[in-house]
Amino acid sequence: MLTNRALLAYEAGVQGIVLSNHGGRQLDTARSGIEVLVEVVSALRLRGYWPDPRFEIYVDGGVRRASDVLKAIALGATAVGVGRPFLYAFCAYGQEGVEKAIQIFRDEFEMNMRLLGAKTIKDIVPEMVDAKSLSSHFVMTPQDNLFQNT
Repeated sequence: MLTNRALLAYEAGVQGIVLSNHGGRQLDTARSGIEVLVEVVSALRLRGYWPDPRFEIYVDGGVRRASDVLKAIALGATAVGVGRPFLYAFCAYGQEGVEKAIQIFRDEFEMNMRLLGAKTIKDIVPEMVDAKSLSSHFVMTPQDNLFQNT
């Protein structure tokens, strides 16, 4: 269903989409943004729509470290939302904690880029991520009665 909506958005001329699971996975069977990202990019690619610099994909949910950001970018995300690490840092240590968390995140990002042999974000490619196991997750899709009744 999500891939169909992404295709419709592209075909309608929308400039981008946001793939989000509302940060806390309200249902224990909800899929992460990165799982949906793989399907959406695959569907767009099958139709010949991807890659297209006029259509952006933003993803968030479950992102805890810089390596998660790099994985999402490799799989097709234009940008990645990160919240919880900085929220925790703020709650525990205030502004100082957030500044430290940003520095840790930046250092980890740079280290992972070096380990991948990537000098720029454009050097991050799908072949750097093994996403095959994402499709083997046991996922039940609960009915969305609220959506269906509107």
